[in-house]
Amino acid sequence: MRTKWLSLLLIIALSATLLSVSANASSNSNWTLVWSDEFTAPAGSPVDSTKWVFDTGGGGWGNSELQNYTDRTDNASISNNKLIIQAKKENYGNSQYTSARIKTKNKFSVKYGKIEMRAMLPYGQGIWPAFWMLGANIDTVGWPNNGEIDIMENVGPKSQDRIIGTAHGPGYSGGNAVSNSYTLTDYSNTYHTYAVEFEPSVIRWYVDGNLYHQVTPSDVLNKQWVFDQDFYIILNLAVGGSWPGSPDATTKFPQKFYIDYVKVWQRTGTYDIVALKAVNNGKYVTASNAGSDSLIASKTSVGTWEKFEKIDLGSGKIALRSLVNSKYVTADPNGTNALIASSDTIGTNQTFVVSTAPDGKLNLLALANNKYVSADNNGVSPLIANRTAPANWEKFEIVTQ
Repeated sequence: MRTKWLSLLLIIALSATLLSVSANASSNSNWTLVWSDEFTAPAGSPVDSTKWVFDTGGGGWGNSELQNYTDRTDNASISNNKLIIQAKKENYGNSQYTSARIKTKNKFSVKYGKIEMRAMLPYGQGIWPAFWMLGANIDTVGWPNNGEIDIMENVGPKSQDRIIGTAHGPGYSGGNAVSNSYTLTDYSNTYHTYAVEFEPSVIRWYVDGNLYHQVTPSDVLNKQWVFDQDFYIILNLAVGGSWPGSPDATTKFPQKFYIDYVKVWQRTGTYDIVALKAVNNGKYVTASNAGSDSLIASKTSVGTWEKFEKIDLGSGKIALRSLVNSKYVTADPNGTNALIASSDTIGTNQTFVVSTAPDGKLNLLALANNKYVSADNNGVSPLIANRTAPANWEKFEIVTQ
């Protein structure tokens, strides 16, 4: 939202190249509600000042927007247990339009979680509702180095019935941001939920619980991943701008953005981020080529490609999620192909049994074929699950990061 240069052609192109992501629906299992606003104050009340602050003023907001943001209840107030952000056509300061923009900056921020809004959107030429987040360190590092997660944006007719989700960071902002869209035709007359889940090295976008977009470090290859930090929430309704264009004779005012709730959940447990070190050559296992190639013990230090989330499956069983592409390490049932981070889900082929060798080092038994994982050829060859008994090449250390 902060700076947009996307054109209609770019939106269409993005929609035609949907990412290959799992169709799994989002759920609230294993999440704990940590913050919410359900806008239950009496009708006519302003927004809760313990949770939100206003951005005010005009000047285009970096996008050539036309409105002047105010803190008046004319532009943001509670009605029937809904927050209504209202864009009006009226002379105010140097603007012909007013609206509101509220944020949780210095009130609430979150590192990792599920952030969701239930809302009914306005619609019209030049109308631009948004639900988004900015990295809380923006005042120190500036935009886009702080990171921006656009949970939901819509630009009326130019959206072509699409909800747009985007990640901005250094080297991939504005028209070069990592974006995708979801077709939705009734957003202006029906309430829908819009959400992201952001976790270590992955952001997932949902509409009504349906996953339609995912971004990992592999999608911003050779550029800085800036999303493993605190973010604050923003709600606004812009009028005009370089992306939606200006209102025209078809645009009706006032335009109203109805928000039923904003909620934030976090995982009930912690994230166990580890590196896997082969004992025989003392090198770290890497999901090389941003996870596109087989795992191999070849690195002397740990970066994103060498980090995994260790998922405890109970009874000594684990799964390993590569942080570079958010896919689970998978073993070949035939023991022919090397281990690779390639699966969106955990099954038998993604499950490993950890056992302790007499010297205290660890062995990994792949349930895919009940064979031990080996840093084959003293680590020169990729990891493969093909050993019936563990020896030195089959010993590892799991190093907490």
